[in-house]
Amino acid sequence: MSNDFNFQEQLNQIRATYEYDFVGLAMSSEQSAPFHIKWRYVSGNLNHRYKNIVLRSGRGIAGIVIKSGKQITIQDMTNSPYQDQLFNYPIIQSEQLTALVAMPLWRQNRVCGVLLFGQRDNKPLPENDVTHFKRFGPFYGKDMINS
Repeated sequence: MSNDFNFQEQLNQIRATYEYDFVGLAMSSEQSAPFHIKWRYVSGNLNHRYKNIVLRSGRGIAGIVIKSGKQITIQDMTNSPYQDQLFNYPIIQSEQLTALVAMPLWRQNRVCGVLLFGQRDNKPLPENDVTHFKRFGPFYGKDMINS
């Protein structure tokens, strides 16, 4: 991903413009074995616990999206299969998310990150199509998403 791109500024802009309570960017690090996944940038966080979350592929919301390459949408956490095992999904728990969309970010035909949009207090996800985020620079440049 581009070094001159301000991810924090873009997350703040997305959150404010589209009225999400939380937006986060998780990325894996190839330097650390076995490909640990961390929340690198967040906007609208309640606390700094996200900094301590370290996942492996297939674990947590970000790990599942990275492993599967598929988007996860949860309209209502109380009616989701994730509700009974929230301890396995630390970002949901620490940020008190009640609805979310987690999208894979692609680079060179491999998922390199996850962009998560979340709501709290049982607010519904905003009525918008998340594919319009393609216009936000490197989040959805031509090598960042498989369309």
